[in-house]
Amino acid sequence: MTNQYIRIFVFALLAVGLVSCGKKENQVVATEEPEKTLTSGSTKTVSATPVSRNAGGTRDRLHQSFTEAVRGADDPPPGDAVRPPDETITKKPVHRILDAVRNNWDEIRFTTAEGKKLNYRAMLDTSEGPIEIVLFPEQAPNHVRNFIALAKTGYYDGLFFDRIRHDRNERNQELHLIEAGCPLGTGAIGTGSIGYWLKEEFTPADKMGHEEGIVGACRGEEADTAATRFYITLTKAPFLDGNYTIFGKVVTGLDVLRKIGNTPVIIDDEGGSRPAKPILIRQVTITSTEANSNNGASR
Repeated sequence: MTNQYIRIFVFALLAVGLVSCGKKENQVVATEEPEKTLTSGSTKTVSATPVSRNAGGTRDRLHQSFTEAVRGADDPPPGDAVRPPDETITKKPVHRILDAVRNNWDEIRFTTAEGKKLNYRAMLDTSEGPIEIVLFPEQAPNHVRNFIALAKTGYYDGLFFDRIRHDRNERNQELHLIEAGCPLGTGAIGTGSIGYWLKEEFTPADKMGHEEGIVGACRGEEADTAATRFYITLTKAPFLDGNYTIFGKVVTGLDVLRKIGNTPVIIDDEGGSRPAKPILIRQVTITSTEANSNNGASR
C-alpha cells in the first residue's frame, strides 16, 4: 500500500466517515422484476401476536415516525451528498422503494400489542453462503427499522458487497471490513441515499465497541448522512467506537464473512477496493420472535 493511498484512507475514514470512492466497472446486473420484488418483499414475520400501525399506543423512542427519524430531500447534507439515482443497479425504481419504506415504516414494531419485546434477525443469503445478523432496535431503532423496511421492499436483493477494506492508517491502526448496500454498486463517496438520510444514533463506546462481525451504518462527513449502506467489521476496530451507529452483529456465518474478507480486490482509479469477483447478496430475510420465545434473539 502506497503512502498516497494511506493518506486517502486516513482522511476518508477518520475525518469524514466510512465512505469509499471509485467507479465500479463490468458490474453484473440482477434480472429480477422490480414490480414483483417490491410487491412480494423478503420479510418474514414470525411474531406470536400481529401488531397494527397503532400497536403500543403513543410514540416513544423505539417508534418514531419516518419524518422524525430522517432528514428529507428538502434538507440534504452539505458537501458530498449525491442525488439519488432513478433506479438501482438491479433496475428497481428508487421512487417506489422510497414510497414502500415510508408506507411500511409504522408497521415495523419492536413491541407487540401487549407490550412484549420483539427480537429481530436478518439472514443474508450471499453467493458465498449465509450470514445471520441479530439486530439491535433498542440501541438504534431508526436504523434497524430502516434496514428492515429496505429488506421488505427487496432493496438489498441482487446487490453486491461493493467494498472490501484492508487498510492501515498513519497511526498504525488497521481497518478490516466489508461494505454493501450502495444502490449503484460503487460505494462511492456520497452515495447511498434514495431520497432521505437517517439522523444519527451513535453507539456510545462504553456500550458497544467494534469487534469482529459488528454491523454499522456507513456515513459521510456529516453525522446524519447514513441511508442504505452498511459495513461489517472483520476484526476489532476500537478507533471507530462512539463515532458510528451500530445496529447489528453477525451471530452465525463468521466463516462466510471471513471468506468474503479474504476475496482478492481490485483498486480502482480513486483508491477504492472492490472485490475482483462480484459477491452477490441474493436475498435478505427478516424474522422476528417475542423476547420470551425459545427462539428469541438475544445480545
